[in-house]
Amino acid sequence: MADYRLRTSKGVVGVAGAAGKFLVGFLVAVALMVVGCKQRPEEATKPTSVTLESVALCRSTTALLPMVVAEKQGFFAEQGLTVTVRESIMGKEALEGMLRGECDFATAAEPPVVEYARQRDDFRLLGALQNSDNLNRIVARADRGIAKPEDLRGKRIATAKGTAPHYFLELFLEKHGLEPKDIKIVFMKSDELLAALTSGQVDAVSMTNNIVTKAQQALQANAVLMEEPGLCRNYYLLLATTNLLEKRPEVVARFLRALLKTEEFIKQKPDEALAIVLASQGQKESSAEIKQLLAGYQYRLSLEHSMLMGLEDMARWTGQQAGESQRSIPNFLNLIAAEPLRTVKPEAVRLEK
Repeated sequence: MADYRLRTSKGVVGVAGAAGKFLVGFLVAVALMVVGCKQRPEEATKPTSVTLESVALCRSTTALLPMVVAEKQGFFAEQGLTVTVRESIMGKEALEGMLRGECDFATAAEPPVVEYARQRDDFRLLGALQNSDNLNRIVARADRGIAKPEDLRGKRIATAKGTAPHYFLELFLEKHGLEPKDIKIVFMKSDELLAALTSGQVDAVSMTNNIVTKAQQALQANAVLMEEPGLCRNYYLLLATTNLLEKRPEVVARFLRALLKTEEFIKQKPDEALAIVLASQGQKESSAEIKQLLAGYQYRLSLEHSMLMGLEDMARWTGQQAGESQRSIPNFLNLIAAEPLRTVKPEAVRLEK
């Protein structure tokens, strides 16, 4: 029988037979593994390089909070995405940017979606990113004798034509016994509204958080805020090009997964979400504006029947604005791409056919 010997701290020890062969081999292997680990410690900690896939987002300032949190918390990166953002004041401008080919995704409220649903078939609605029943409000000048809604009679009120704030203005007037003919509606571009109000060119503006908060800050005690929570619920929508859905469907699913993680983060850590956005914006947005975004919305990615009904109501209103009361309403179910959201969160899709 062959004699195998191991050198130990106490000398040479004989180990006999097959068991000896096994023991020698096992101990040698363990020794080599230990030496290898000691010689190359950097291999255990060396990060694996990941190539992030690029997508572009045309985003309005209203959709600021969830998108910034997703980026700053690394939720997009976790899904293998790097997101380039093009920012606009209004959702219509963001949607038009996507339709010009500048972006893969866009965020917008219902009116521009309704408008372009009548004209094009190269984009799809992925879901509502957030919703609010107090999105649009009116800021008036107290020095023009305005203290309550009825005081708006005969006044010049500016808004952006065909937008959610325009829709809200007409609903607000009706609620308080006024008609559009009882006031002078002045249509302007969204970036002209604040200056028009602060300079006195108009008596009031109907607009979303961004302009409303800036107007209050500029006018101080001269600002009269008029709001009507519950008058209408607005859904802020996430849209994508059909080209993206057809050629890179996995990117859409990953984008939604990042937003679902953001949704949970905002719910669990609202103060931290607020701090993240404040730190990222510098002087671009005030803390009051961002706090209003946090307080004024429900951040829940969804496809709901109420959203569908809201689109249909908006379509009827835009038809009336165009003088076409009998204008056919688009079938918005054909505009909706429900499968990506159904894939990542089935319970978020609640559409009735």
